Amino acid sequence: MMMYVKPRIVCLTILIGLITHFGTAQIPVTDVAANAQLVLLNQNVATLNSQLVTLNSTMGKLLAQMERNVTANSSASKILSQDLTAKRTPASYVMGSPEMNELYALKDKIVEAYKGTQKNLRSFSNLEKVEKERATKILADALLQVSSLVSQGSQIATTGEIIESADRLSALRSILDNMDTILEAIIKVNTSLLQKNEHRKAVYSLIKTN
Repeated sequence: MMMYVKPRIVCLTILIGLITHFGTAQIPVTDVAANAQLVLLNQNVATLNSQLVTLNSTMGKLLAQMERNVTANSSASKILSQDLTAKRTPASYVMGSPEMNELYALKDKIVEAYKGTQKNLRSFSNLEKVEKERATKILADALLQVSSLVSQGSQIATTGEIIESADRLSALRSILDNMDTILEAIIKVNTSLLQKNEHRKAVYSLIKTN
């Protein structure tokens, strides 16, 4: 004899079974892996952000240092430019220095001594021709040297070459020493000619008297 089961009871049994099945089901493996990858990605992003903060800080320091270097180089370049300009431009005390005044005063003395000796050469009648020619050559050479030295002195004082003002004065002092030597040489020549002429004049007068 067959047992009769009511349709309502069958449906209820099936529903309870489905609820139990879904209630005890686990999260698929693919969802767990995806969540793990998201966590790892978030960690990587956080690490990258930290590195970017450090990089920005480093770049900021680097840029600040570069700006300081540019400023320092600009200042150094400006100082160097000013220093070179100062060396190219003679200081006012060089142009108005005692050395410059003495340069032209000494030139005038030498020219005066030259002219005086030349005049004596024409008036000294007791000198030999060869003596006069030798003296004339010495005087001409001396005048050429003086002209060259004065030109050098003027050039040193006013040149745009890179020369310290102290070095300009030192060079002028050396030129003046050379000019002093030339002046002494001219005076010596003139004195020698005068002595020879007067000595011979006295000898000739003595001879005539006797």
